[in-house]
Amino acid sequence: MKVIVIGAGIAGLTAALALVKKGIDVTVVEQAQHFREIGAGIQIGANGTLVMRELGLEDKLLAVGVIPQAWDTNDFETGRMLFATPLGEEAALRYGAPLYNLHRADLIDLLAKGLPAGVLRFGARCEELGQTADLAWVKLVTGEVLEADAVVGADGIHSMVRERLWGHKPAQAANILMWRALIPGDRLSSVDLPERGHNWTGPGRTIVSYWVRPQKLYSVLASVPDTEVQRESWEEGGNIEEFRQSFSAAEPRLKQLLDQIDTAFITGMYYRDPIENWTSGRITLLGDAAHPMVPFLAQGACQGMEDAWTIATVLSRSNDVPNALREYETRRRPRTTRVQSGARAMVKLVHESDRERIRMRNGRWKGMSRIDPLAETSWGLGWKYDVLKAVDQPIGEVFGLSAVQEGFRLSRPESCKAYDLWKNALTPEDAAQGYDGLRKAYERFLLTNFPPDGGLESAERELNGVRTIRINSSSSKSGPVVLHFHGGGYVVGSADSSQNYAARLAQAVEGECFTVDYRLAPENPYPAALDDAVDAYRGLLREGISPERIILSGESSGGGLAIALAMALRSAGDSLPAGILAVCPFADMTLSGESLRLADGKDPAANRDSLTFLAASYFQGHEPRDPLVSPLFSDFRLLPPLFLTAATNEALFDDTSRILQRAQAQGVDVTVELVNDSVHIYPLFPFLPETKQFVLALNGWSRRVLQQDVTDFGPLEHPIAAHS
Repeated sequence: MKVIVIGAGIAGLTAALALVKKGIDVTVVEQAQHFREIGAGIQIGANGTLVMRELGLEDKLLAVGVIPQAWDTNDFETGRMLFATPLGEEAALRYGAPLYNLHRADLIDLLAKGLPAGVLRFGARCEELGQTADLAWVKLVTGEVLEADAVVGADGIHSMVRERLWGHKPAQAANILMWRALIPGDRLSSVDLPERGHNWTGPGRTIVSYWVRPQKLYSVLASVPDTEVQRESWEEGGNIEEFRQSFSAAEPRLKQLLDQIDTAFITGMYYRDPIENWTSGRITLLGDAAHPMVPFLAQGACQGMEDAWTIATVLSRSNDVPNALREYETRRRPRTTRVQSGARAMVKLVHESDRERIRMRNGRWKGMSRIDPLAETSWGLGWKYDVLKAVDQPIGEVFGLSAVQEGFRLSRPESCKAYDLWKNALTPEDAAQGYDGLRKAYERFLLTNFPPDGGLESAERELNGVRTIRINSSSSKSGPVVLHFHGGGYVVGSADSSQNYAARLAQAVEGECFTVDYRLAPENPYPAALDDAVDAYRGLLREGISPERIILSGESSGGGLAIALAMALRSAGDSLPAGILAVCPFADMTLSGESLRLADGKDPAANRDSLTFLAASYFQGHEPRDPLVSPLFSDFRLLPPLFLTAATNEALFDDTSRILQRAQAQGVDVTVELVNDSVHIYPLFPFLPETKQFVLALNGWSRRVLQQDVTDFGPLEHPIAAHS
């Protein structure tokens, strides 16, 4: 087999090395006449180091680069530490390999020197390419035609190969300008810069800096809004005075660092959205040609290295080149789509310009440091992945945008339908927009699939200053009243989008439901949601509704909030409601449940990374084990009857099972309905058989706790696994 790789960047050279290692004949064509020492620093995470190690190049990486002991993120104006990420030996033990910082030119040099003579051809500019059923070909500007079994376009964000395959589409500007500079080590002796990543973030701007040659050369990457520098071209040197003006408010240590810069060059930051196909027959894309990404997850080079190992491996074990290239794309595209979106979300996060949003972000970071001290939520997306193992696993095990295995399925057609609705709720653009995108996606998901039921009376009602939507299914003025709290991790969701489910709750209890528009985090961290819940409950009482008629209800985080509300009312000496309904409750902000690990890659609605982000946004600087934050850790004694339900296979199942054990041990009247082969918050989905059975069970339970006439519905049928 013979392969032509177009482009001798990091991805192209790594692909060539991997192909050679797999015994495949390869030629790399590069339009430049020779390599130049251009660029600045580059970071190779553990996932990239694993590939370099397999290629026999880690010793050379260590010889020219630096292993940082940590990354520190500081406030641009005050110098205060905001977030620290342990690296060095600790990260190497956790992820299987260390992270390296080095000069891009040094990395290119060691990759190129690892290739056999004759593989790399300089001054070979490609003019055209094509294929037949039996081969692919490349035509150079000199007229020479090269033929091979496959052609791999590794020619960067402005890829000629991509354009020939899929047409011209301009790269998208991120509205950020990037200053890059290198500082000789002897100029930094008076600046406190140990071998760590030293990062600063301020309104609309960041500094990412680190040693790239041990104590000899220091790299600075600085980003600013594109409105701060005006010129026609960004592919040129920058005016150092413009650079310094953009960072004039820097804290003393940062200013001391920046004062050592004499020259810098400036470029725009560009990206492309994920595309549906990389491959056409015997021609495919790799690295930035396939998935160019912004640099704020430090994964551009590493994703190209993962591509390289994957394509070499699949080609080495198949004589069917088009089929092997399709397998390569199927294995890689879901993962790179997820990383692309994650990188854009990080850009948005660190470049916030509004002071209030900066406060919220810093609060979230503080919360994350409490429950994720190794910063796996931020960086594990890249570093935890071992492509050497992944390429030998079944093709469907790759994690896509929704953080589930692409090939995983539930057993029943109905549950598969619900699973797919969760899985497809989020688009790459939603993910790239951070919690703003999550909010938009969650509202769209609920309102599109479960619009409000126009057949029931509904109206906005204010309860003690808290907005609610009241939905009535009964003509009785003294029937059951459900006070409902929507899910969404305290960050997303609304009373408006919960109306469909709230209407079904009202019908199930044959009464009315008030769904509460409590304040959301991170704008309003704990205890804002709980304060609103207390006010709404007391508002019902002020309207003359007796507590014996009230059922507190919530799904996911709303379920945890309903339980926390009952505990707060008990502590305050308020009259307690008749019962509490908690559907798939999220009640442990420390994320200590074993089911999070067991369901990894199999729950499209919840996973450890997303839950860490949501939980930290909620409690921020507060203690996550506070029982009113994480009601799992509370004293359940003297609480009213509790109805729990969850799917046994969901990521948050252990929150339900541990609440059950704790509440029963403390004498609470607990009813539990556990279903198999279903999804998180399964009662949202009216077409599920288990939802219909849940409604019957809820009706019977509510009649009992409200001391109404009770109908014996009998034991529930499959897929209910337990009924007590």
